[in-house]
Amino acid sequence: MKTQTHGRIPQLDGVRAVAILMVFLNHAFRVKLMWMGVDLFFVLSGFLITGILLKQRTKEMGRYFKEFYARRVRRILPPYLLLLVVATAVFGFAWMRHIYLYFGLMNFMLAFQLPMPSSLSVLWSLAVEEQFYLLWPFAVYLLSEAALGWTTVALIVAAPILRFTCTPLFANYWPIYSLTPFRMDLLLIGGLLAIGWRNHRATIERYGHYGLAMPFLAAALLYYAANRYHFTTTTNSPGANALIYELSLIACAGFVLWALSGRWVKVLTLPPITYLGRISYTVYLIHTTALLLAHEHLSHYLAVVAGTTGTLIYAELSWRFLEEPLLGRQPKEASVVVVAD
Repeated sequence: MKTQTHGRIPQLDGVRAVAILMVFLNHAFRVKLMWMGVDLFFVLSGFLITGILLKQRTKEMGRYFKEFYARRVRRILPPYLLLLVVATAVFGFAWMRHIYLYFGLMNFMLAFQLPMPSSLSVLWSLAVEEQFYLLWPFAVYLLSEAALGWTTVALIVAAPILRFTCTPLFANYWPIYSLTPFRMDLLLIGGLLAIGWRNHRATIERYGHYGLAMPFLAAALLYYAANRYHFTTTTNSPGANALIYELSLIACAGFVLWALSGRWVKVLTLPPITYLGRISYTVYLIHTTALLLAHEHLSHYLAVVAGTTGTLIYAELSWRFLEEPLLGRQPKEASVVVVAD
């Protein structure tokens, strides 16, 4: 089945739902490879934000940047600040010791293992996107589309080279995992898909469904590398850091390609799936807090049930009374900030 769309691409809400389910499974049950959910968010974010920027680049420069950053602030900041209030009420004020890092630099806290509440560790990925989008709108606005495409390809190639060459500089894997220069290829491959969608949409709709094979191929190669060369995300060897995240990129880009094709995507457009995708930003923000709270009082499986329930209730209330009123109720083209519009 092919989903015809005009502007909004409804199955991408389903991709967001898949991504947040992967993240939740990773944190609740430590399911292998589910950490790739954040990588899937990065690819989707690169696609959606780049598409928006390409559409807006004909505007006068001041208006282009003002509208982009105003919407990002309106989308990201209110639920983010609410999370900090909730975390303070539940876990105290200790996080304020590094308060200056909580606004755009949380990935540095994870990279260099600075003390922070576990409930706020998810904020590293927002920092990666915030740093990337301080620069990316300038590239989209100032470069021709051809130059932007070639620049994107060059940076995608540069990222695994940086991971390979810089790994010996770090005592553990966290800097490679969480710092923007080493993870930028995920956002950039999303940007490249956006350029392709803009200029070759018919080709993607015709052949993109073959991308569904890419996650399975990547998983097979990861399994082989883990067993043959003992490559894991915690190995912190140049080869592992170059290969593992590149395979994650292949898997996530293939999944997004399949979704864009519109073929066999009905499952991604089911109402419960699109609903989860719509509230996924706040689900991402609050779920670790909910799980940690539940685990303080309940056995593991009961804690997961309680944490899931609390997460969904909180996210629905946040969407209904905070996020949706701020964004307006008219339909908009889906976009994300890790998991946000």
